[in-house]
Amino acid sequence: MPKRSSVLISLLMSCALAGCMSAGNETIADATGASVAGQLIKGKTTQADVRRLYGDPIKTAFSANGFETWEYEFTRLQSKPTNFIPYVNLVHSGAEGDKKALVVFFDKQKVVQDFTMSTSRVNVSQGLITR
Repeated sequence: MPKRSSVLISLLMSCALAGCMSAGNETIADATGASVAGQLIKGKTTQADVRRLYGDPIKTAFSANGFETWEYEFTRLQSKPTNFIPYVNLVHSGAEGDKKALVVFFDKQKVVQDFTMSTSRVNVSQGLITR
């Protein structure tokens, strides 16, 4: 009997975990504005420091005045329950979760001038009925 219950628990855990997905830079997955502010000191932290902390940015941009911007993103999604209901998933399915973004602004000397950390809700729907 104990073997049966452990198999059942394993099966339930597998089903629960099958509905999760994440993408992006995992170094900011659990970051908050306060934790980033503790790591990035305006006027002191360099590009090399930021690269050491967060890795390579997903996107970089340059302004006309020589300033540079680095962007980092992380998204964590969970499947909607309707994904697992036969036929219903043809009408409505998708995922929802959170997206985090860290944008770091550097001056010409490659020193952090400012940064923003934001979190937003993500809702992806597909099928005949979408919201």
